[in-house]
Amino acid sequence: MTPTYRLLALRGAALLAIAPGMAQAATPVCLTRTEATGLVAYSLPQVIRGSGKRCQTTLPAGSFLPANARSMAQRYETQKSGYWPQAKQAFLKVGSARDPGMAQVFRQMPDDSLQKLLDVAVEGIIVQAIPLTSCGTIDTAASLLAPLPPENLAGVIALAMEVGKKAEPAKGAAGITICKD
Repeated sequence: MTPTYRLLALRGAALLAIAPGMAQAATPVCLTRTEATGLVAYSLPQVIRGSGKRCQTTLPAGSFLPANARSMAQRYETQKSGYWPQAKQAFLKVGSARDPGMAQVFRQMPDDSLQKLLDVAVEGIIVQAIPLTSCGTIDTAASLLAPLPPENLAGVIALAMEVGKKAEPAKGAAGITICKD
């Protein structure tokens, strides 16, 4: 990665790190279910790894995540590149709504650099954002959802985002709402 892209990556990572706080104040971004599913499926390995890292010291011995997060993330990693086109589109749409200038920088980055940036940012955000008191619930959910293939798990999460929006329309997950395809 060239020094210019390193600097841009750091700026982008900073933007992504503060994005959850910005989501509360910003107008929700409307993603299609396909875009949301692609973004979730692409991000699943990092979400799983980040959850495992965050919760490893809090969960009791024999819990699902400490024993299985690495293998579960690796299994989902094998299919992640197929979701990149939808994930990139969703990421750029969310980025444009948050900071149009930064989104333009992201559009100019080579895909492999943008993927590395997104991967590091997602895992870092997860590690920082999960309340330790939620680790037991996350561990249970991960053990129940682990048998699902990535497309089904991502679809379930996108559906939950859509249902959540209908239940409380003013708040989408991380400032994202699901609109019609």
